[in-house]
Amino acid sequence: MDDEGPKWRLDTGLSTCQQAACKRNKTKIGKGELRIGTHTLFDNGIERRWYMAWRHWECATKHQIAGLKETTENDPTKAPGYDRLSQKSQEQVRLAFEEGMPFDKGFKDIREDLAKTSCKYAKEYRDAECYKADVATRAAACRGCDCVSDNIKITKGHLRLGILVNFDGDHTSTYYKHWRCMSEYDLACAQMCYEKGEFYGIDKIPEELKEVVLKTLETGEVVEPPEPKIVPPKARAKPKLKTSRSKKTKVKPEPSISSEESEGPLEDLSDELQETIPPSPATKPKAKKSKAKRRPAKEIDSSSEAEPEYIPRKSRSRSSPFKEANVLAEAATSAPEDLMDD
Repeated sequence: MDDEGPKWRLDTGLSTCQQAACKRNKTKIGKGELRIGTHTLFDNGIERRWYMAWRHWECATKHQIAGLKETTENDPTKAPGYDRLSQKSQEQVRLAFEEGMPFDKGFKDIREDLAKTSCKYAKEYRDAECYKADVATRAAACRGCDCVSDNIKITKGHLRLGILVNFDGDHTSTYYKHWRCMSEYDLACAQMCYEKGEFYGIDKIPEELKEVVLKTLETGEVVEPPEPKIVPPKARAKPKLKTSRSKKTKVKPEPSISSEESEGPLEDLSDELQETIPPSPATKPKAKKSKAKRRPAKEIDSSSEAEPEYIPRKSRSRSSPFKEANVLAEAATSAPEDLMDD
């Protein structure tokens, strides 16, 4: 087993149950429900990492209970996560230690209020390549145990420790912690990197934070950094809209004419205009069209009865032969006889 954490752990939280039947049916552990976790190694030949495999408390095996009893010297109060459980859940753990297996299979003590503050397992990064000191430019997750459990983030301006971890042989990922959340293992590794000249970022931070970093690495004790000075952002003035002003054109004033001088020429002009404009011909009023009155239906019927009825002529029928056609037929028959006589 790796030294990154305890083999078994008790907790309340939302996760997938790794028991065969629950996993097949995709049954999840409810938020705030008692669960037991086993620290398991994942190794597929390409990636190798440790993770916590959780089960319902009712799905716990005798092997898990026996392992808890062995690691805690048969004292349930020493089980990892025991102090964060409710009193009912603690009683179930105590009974399981006595029986060697979960006592009540139908036990459901769902405490969502405890799940919000449940302690999550924060591992130590033991495969770090190097470390650096950095000032957060924006909010980032802290990998410290207390901050992970309370979901506290590193805010802008705070001093933080950067842990560079290789994940595929060619690239590295950086995990951050508050400077105050640095563990003893992190501090020891950071001191070794500082002695080798592989601790980066010291020259890029302010002087007051630089003193904190150097004092921490030289003395071996984590120095609390000062709180950053938060400067409120300046309110930006709204940009003024540019209004296009049209250039004013200067109009030259016309020379003023006195009333005495203007009377004579104006009168002459008006007389000339009246002479040149021909008089408009007088328009005759248009005669109004008189609308024809409609005759009543009775008058129309009476007038139509007096008229003689129209009878069309009979057309010639082909059944009665034409007289001219008979004459022509007789002439045609008599013509050959005359020729024979000749």
